[in-house]
Amino acid sequence: PHVHWSDQQPLAIEGTFPEKLNAWLTLVQRGEVINAYRVFLGLWHEVVGDEARRTKLLAHLVFAGLIDVQDRVLHNRSYTTGHKSYRARATVQLARMVGWEHAGSVLYAGVPDMAVGPRWHSTYEMACLVVQNILGGKDQDFLGNDGALTPVESLALLEALLSGEEPGYIDLIVALLRSGKGLRQIIDTIQLGSAQLILETGDPNSYSMPQHSYEYCNNVRWFFDSFEHPHRLKLLFVAAAFVNRSAHHQMHTPDNGPIKIESPRGAETMSSHELLQRLDDALMGLRAFEAVNWTAAYLQAGHDRAALVETLATGAAKTGNDPHNQELGICLLEDYAHSTARDRDRLLLACAKHTAGHRKYGDHLEAYRRFSEAFAVRA
Repeated sequence: PHVHWSDQQPLAIEGTFPEKLNAWLTLVQRGEVINAYRVFLGLWHEVVGDEARRTKLLAHLVFAGLIDVQDRVLHNRSYTTGHKSYRARATVQLARMVGWEHAGSVLYAGVPDMAVGPRWHSTYEMACLVVQNILGGKDQDFLGNDGALTPVESLALLEALLSGEEPGYIDLIVALLRSGKGLRQIIDTIQLGSAQLILETGDPNSYSMPQHSYEYCNNVRWFFDSFEHPHRLKLLFVAAAFVNRSAHHQMHTPDNGPIKIESPRGAETMSSHELLQRLDDALMGLRAFEAVNWTAAYLQAGHDRAALVETLATGAAKTGNDPHNQELGICLLEDYAHSTARDRDRLLLACAKHTAGHRKYGDHLEAYRRFSEAFAVRA
């Protein structure tokens, strides 16, 4: 392995704390990897024992990842398709787990990446201009919104995301905000759109954009729940743009499209345990559409949701050997637990579809078998 960026010493800079945060983000946007990392370390040493300022610094770290999303996906490689925000979140959560005073190695693993190229901030610029020109620069006025979307509003936004073009979804989100709809309620609906793309994916190699857009939306929801960043509203427009581009990508990629979901024959006579066994068998057998149908049958029967969630979570953990893919099933379940969307069951269906359907490498159960042998778990 080759070390591209060596660890650094902290660099203290002048200014108020908000000015220092802005200076760090400017270095990130300019791609000054070493200087940005040194300034962050200087800020970290300044605030590590101050919970309020430490939280603001960590929020800005994740925010830097969330605003870096490439502006096209069709006929383009997957560079900044949300990866930086995933790493920033992991940096925060791992640092918290090991203890703030012992997080130096965790910061080294995650912070420099925020400034590494390529960098795309054009989608976030769009969000800034929408807020400035259409909402009068008053995004602070809408941060306290908590209204739920009506079924009609939810359907309209989903249609705009999945089959429309700009500025359709932009105008709808602006209208929702002006009518008092909450940021969490809006992102929960955007998540449904991304989950629908997962459901409509055909070929195992075609899951990339739906799964990346979903994990991005998952991170935005986590960000809303974890921090009170002053510019968090703008991320709604970035998330919507990402899902809309993913829909455009899938529309112009072969073997994707609407699917028919129906309970397998005889499912109505089965017990909850039997249904979950059939689901697990479909997940392990990589029969994606069948897994969706068994999930639908279980939901239609009205059985205990907790047992279904446990089966899906275990399946996601067992199936595959690329954690960046396997974690998608867990992201969908995490959001299902707190989603405000009326049709949140779609997240469970998408979880089953993705776990069984996404691209695997080699023996998809090898990692689980190794784990089972090491910890004496019955496979």
